[in-house]
Amino acid sequence: LFLNWIKPSDSEPPPLLAYKWCQGINNLKDVWETNNGECVVVVETKLEKVYEKMDLTLLNRLLRLILDHNIADYMTAKNNVVLNYKDMNHTNSYGLIRGLQFASFIYQYYGLILDLLILGLTRASEIAGPPQMPNDFLTFRDVDVEVRHPIRLYS
Repeated sequence: LFLNWIKPSDSEPPPLLAYKWCQGINNLKDVWETNNGECVVVVETKLEKVYEKMDLTLLNRLLRLILDHNIADYMTAKNNVVLNYKDMNHTNSYGLIRGLQFASFIYQYYGLILDLLILGLTRASEIAGPPQMPNDFLTFRDVDVEVRHPIRLYS
């Protein structure tokens, strides 16, 4: 279900992941070329409070795309509850409750949707490769696809 840029994964330990990331940058075509004023830009971003900002209605619609609608309803209904502690209570109608049964899967799936929104569907499918032969981590099937877009790598 998840694409090759979703890390960490079971296929490589962190030292090998760092090595593959450096190799991926060095293997890009003309990545260190600076003749025409070009430069390499590495952008890092932090998506904050993703757990707290998940809309349960949107999440339900997204889960229904890949799951049976009964399971999707169950997964989102578990987060739409009233929490009680001593004399305090809170009605959670927005955001994901950490530690519930499917919270890690929901978070990773929602992160995939955010990645698709950042990259765009065309570039995301170029980075992932065709379904019959998916690309390895930070590799492309040919140079034309690699240099077609300003976003050359994504991890």
